Amino acid sequence: MASKGLVMGILVFSVAAGVKAGTQDWPAYGRGMTRCSIAADGPNVIDANTLEWTADRDPQDPNYYVEFENATGAIVYSGRVYAYAKFYDESSEYSNSQVIAYDADSGEMLWAAPIDKAAWGSWSSPCIDTKHNTVLIGSGKRVFALDSNDGAVVWAAPVDQNIVNASVCAATDPPFARAFITDYNDNFDGTGKFYCINLDANVPGNPYQLGEIVWSQVIGNTSGNTATYSNGVVYVANISPYFEGYIRAYDATADSPVQLWEAANPEGFFGGVTVTKEGFLYAATYNFWGEQDNSTLFKISCADGNVVWTIATERTDAVPVVVGDRIYMSGGLNDYKSRPKVEVYQDIDSNAVKLWETDAGMTVGGWTNQPVYANGKLYVGAIPIDGDYYGAYTELYILDVTKEPNDAGFVIAHYTDNSCGNSPAVTYDNIYTIGYDGLFKFHQPAFLGDIKKDNEVDMEDLKGLADDWLYDGAIGVKRSDLDLDGEVDFIDFALLAVEWRKELSGE
Repeated sequence: MASKGLVMGILVFSVAAGVKAGTQDWPAYGRGMTRCSIAADGPNVIDANTLEWTADRDPQDPNYYVEFENATGAIVYSGRVYAYAKFYDESSEYSNSQVIAYDADSGEMLWAAPIDKAAWGSWSSPCIDTKHNTVLIGSGKRVFALDSNDGAVVWAAPVDQNIVNASVCAATDPPFARAFITDYNDNFDGTGKFYCINLDANVPGNPYQLGEIVWSQVIGNTSGNTATYSNGVVYVANISPYFEGYIRAYDATADSPVQLWEAANPEGFFGGVTVTKEGFLYAATYNFWGEQDNSTLFKISCADGNVVWTIATERTDAVPVVVGDRIYMSGGLNDYKSRPKVEVYQDIDSNAVKLWETDAGMTVGGWTNQPVYANGKLYVGAIPIDGDYYGAYTELYILDVTKEPNDAGFVIAHYTDNSCGNSPAVTYDNIYTIGYDGLFKFHQPAFLGDIKKDNEVDMEDLKGLADDWLYDGAIGVKRSDLDLDGEVDFIDFALLAVEWRKELSGE
């Protein structure tokens, strides 16, 4: 009979094997379907030494550089990086868009799949349907599902109008998996739609074909309104014909548009929302009129849609990053009485206060950049300041958000050697980001289980995990929450156990 120790060891490593791959994944805009945009940890050096590779060659002609779609962000899943790029035909005409897959370790291009051309400079990001191993993206007037192994089109769902800046939301845990996306009504005549698309096979109880639209509903004006999913409910924001804003909650499991609640405000939403484990939704508006901080950050109850509080913020399409009682925002542009900035707020239950913003002399942030929080650090790009408001970002920052802008060491790292900085994908030892000069991977060797940050996994890290044992709270607050589920439990112990007694020195 096996000893208890052996059985425990097998159990630990079996659990870890099931979640280890996910620690290096960033499968969607904002990391996952709740759009939390949080990593367990991340590099603190971005320079020529940590730049592991750059992917910058055009798949159709290696004599030319690939041009990615404006402010699009890369995603990472199961050892591959996927990105949305422009496709130039034999006559050098920008005729289509394409999704390109790269090996995450080497940067080698694995495949490139032409799809419909992006409309209006759309910077949508791809999304992985983890249940079916497909890459989902809306481009032109279709939503595509591509086989993640070779880029073959599995299905393509037509929608009524172009998709602009919105990324797919894949809800894979309901009885039948669904994808959600908004289109874009060019004339802002109130005809923008929200779509529910079937992802599962046609079986009893699911009378839909792959890629078939289950339902759609007119929700007003739509532009860049990426949906968010959590616990059977999908949330989406929009702009009314009179530039008022609405956030709506729908039953993600229903075969018709079942609206659960609606929250309205005088300003329009041009981006997505995030939902926290604690059951609150956060979103920010983009107001065209007025000077700095002319827009509004909202906290809303997921249970009933009631607005808990509002506070002024800079105009943005980005999703708030909520870590405990701190909220991090990237917004602004270098014109129209605005400026790019990073702002930080404190959530005090029924109200909020602004703690600080980056100085006017520091060009960081932007309205199309989705920042990432990781263990006291904020990864955020710098928007172009030459008037290309929709274009790729030119610089990448790592900020120590345990400090304030005037404190020494606030800027941990600032990369300007090449143009990059689009919404980054971050894991505990990697950063992937796109810019004018291509797709970049920065790598700083680290261990996920190195809770104490001393380049080894040993008793000190086990003690750190034990100190937080059975923590059940906000995501991103505890470094020992290795799988980022807001709990410190046996899965985190298993992940640490895999790396036990490892040292980066290799000794």
